[in-house]
Amino acid sequence: MDVEVVYPEVFAAVRDRLAAAGVPSPGVDARWLIEHVVAGAGAGAGAGARPVLTRGSPADRLEALVARRAAREPLQLVLGTAAFRTIEVACRPGVFIPRPETEVVAGVAIDRARQRAAGALVVEPCTGSGAIACAVAVEVPGVRVLATDLDPAAVDLARHNARATAPERIEVRHGDLLDPLDASLRGHLDVLVANPPYLPATDRGTWAPEVGDHDPPAALIGGPDGHEVVDRLLALAVEWLAPGGSVVLEIDERRGAQAAAVARTAGLGDVEVRRDLTGADRVLVARRADRSGAAER
Repeated sequence: MDVEVVYPEVFAAVRDRLAAAGVPSPGVDARWLIEHVVAGAGAGAGAGARPVLTRGSPADRLEALVARRAAREPLQLVLGTAAFRTIEVACRPGVFIPRPETEVVAGVAIDRARQRAAGALVVEPCTGSGAIACAVAVEVPGVRVLATDLDPAAVDLARHNARATAPERIEVRHGDLLDPLDASLRGHLDVLVANPPYLPATDRGTWAPEVGDHDPPAALIGGPDGHEVVDRLLALAVEWLAPGGSVVLEIDERRGAQAAAVARTAGLGDVEVRRDLTGADRVLVARRADRSGAAER
């Protein structure tokens, strides 16, 4: 449904209200909010009927949602879900919200997992909502995904999303990075993928309200330097990846060259930094050398 055509006055009013509140994409968000309310009211409106959005409970529902978004609550929390590649995942307050740039990270991990033998093992620490883990499980045939997070709230949400997408392929464990993994898996991971905290502590206070007021700081700040967790994961990748396995990490766009240097120093090969859809350095990709001493391609 084209809400701009069906509800032109309502759309214009919502868009203008969000714009006045400083919402970065008022038109897009207005469409999502109106479509969400229309979908929820449609079941009781009768076949082919269009819900009235200017009075009654649909109008009240729309007003409540618009007020939350105008207060700069993230759209994903207002709607309760986030679209991520081919799936939709639930979002909850207090857990990091998946964003479009991370879809690029997931896509690289999916491509690398598909290059491996059937039954590839993919591990995602810092899973948050579990969006990457769920996308990998859905898009890579026969894959096994292990996800971890140190935050119990994130573990609970990731398990919820795993059950809703591919419960037979995803296991979510509580703990720090690779600590929850069985020692027998050391040297056997096909892909290690993560969107870890990677911002420096000095960035605190510079974020938009959608980030600073709603994402948990532990999911944003990697430490004083920012890339402490990224560096730990690169060091772990060398010992946990199988020969020819890949590490795929989302990084601070300001740190592409430095992150690549750390990966090479750690002993990884085929190191590259890929850009997201905005052109920013976003994804660090590297491989562990195969048994011949060369990185597999």
